[in-house]
Amino acid sequence: MENIVIDRMTYGIDALGRLNGKVVFVPYAAPGDELSVEITEEKTDYSRAKIVEILKPSKSRQKSNCPNFPECGGCHWLHLYDEVQRREKDGYLTFLLKPLSPGDVYPIEPLSSEKYRNKMELKIAKTADGKILLGNYKFHSHEVVSLKGCRVQLPQNMQMYDALVEFVNSTLMLPFANNITEISLRTLGEQQHCLFLLKTQPPEEILNTFRDFFNSRATLSKLEVQSESEIFLTLMRDKPPFSFMNRTWTVSPNSFFQNNLEGAEAIFYTLQSIYESIPQKGKFIDFYCGVGIQTMLLEKMFEEVVAVEANENSYHDAIKNQKGRRPQQLRFLCRKAESIFNTPFTKGTIAALHVNPPRSGISQKVMRGLMGIRPKLITYLSCNPITFRRDAQGIIQLGYKLDQVYAFDLFPGTFHLEILASFSR
Repeated sequence: MENIVIDRMTYGIDALGRLNGKVVFVPYAAPGDELSVEITEEKTDYSRAKIVEILKPSKSRQKSNCPNFPECGGCHWLHLYDEVQRREKDGYLTFLLKPLSPGDVYPIEPLSSEKYRNKMELKIAKTADGKILLGNYKFHSHEVVSLKGCRVQLPQNMQMYDALVEFVNSTLMLPFANNITEISLRTLGEQQHCLFLLKTQPPEEILNTFRDFFNSRATLSKLEVQSESEIFLTLMRDKPPFSFMNRTWTVSPNSFFQNNLEGAEAIFYTLQSIYESIPQKGKFIDFYCGVGIQTMLLEKMFEEVVAVEANENSYHDAIKNQKGRRPQQLRFLCRKAESIFNTPFTKGTIAALHVNPPRSGISQKVMRGLMGIRPKLITYLSCNPITFRRDAQGIIQLGYKLDQVYAFDLFPGTFHLEILASFSR
């Protein structure tokens, strides 16, 4: 056993301390903790350890009010007070941004720390007594942990979670439950969509069981039963449409949309303010546009708009969201961002480009494509500070400067951080 004092959090589940000058990563530790630890992995320039005993708890440490923490992998920092979480994220972001010489860096915007997640993706496992367990994976594991009592999901999601646990363990469903790969649930206003992903086609008696479940759950607006390649059942009932930022939208369970509605609103209003402060003419291109919300919030500022989304679910939602709007010069494309360079879509004056890539960031092919179109303004929404820094360095090398950086604590209780940045040529 070794004794160690923790210095700070890292961008991840680990806290960082030093032992004889060597960095030691310790999961679920807090800055200022004095710990007895067991070294679990030795590397040349760092070690990994686990907590054996908290000798003196830090003032940053709190007792989590979630019954599933730390076993559940959905949250990572519930042992830290909210203000400590933001402080550690601010410090990490400052460290990452320093080499980029940014202009204005705004402090992290605090958001609600409980009951904020509108989407639930349930993994499935069978317990030793033959029951079906629904929940999250443990961090870096495929062991499923119950979500009973989750503090970050919307109350409507948790009510449906209890109903789903009862449903998959019912007499008729239990023998079939091994054929369920995943259950997705999303609640946006009065719209509550539930999707069952199956391995094989269900028999008619099982489809009837799904129908009975839907009929007994008045909060559900849509239930889908499908495999990766085939839809077996779709049930719907009339509900008021999802209203957000003074418009109504279609957002399917498997489409990309922020899991934190309050955070999404803060991001989109900030994005609007960036563009409103700079007069724009010419063409606007939106890469990884999702269901098209930010595209349609910005479209009136430009003469022509091209929005690109590779995910078919998100693309079809974007087309639905475009219908009934006042006609604009807006075109949605269902294709990869890499494929539109050297096409008519990138000809002419590109006034601005917005990108919201996956956690892996912008591909090298997209980065090379930017050299050819050279938009005057680039806005970048990132869910991964590490790949953002890499991409920001590439954008700066193309002749841009990093003007503004906004940060949003979209997922309190986790190490995740959302960044919105603007670059000018």
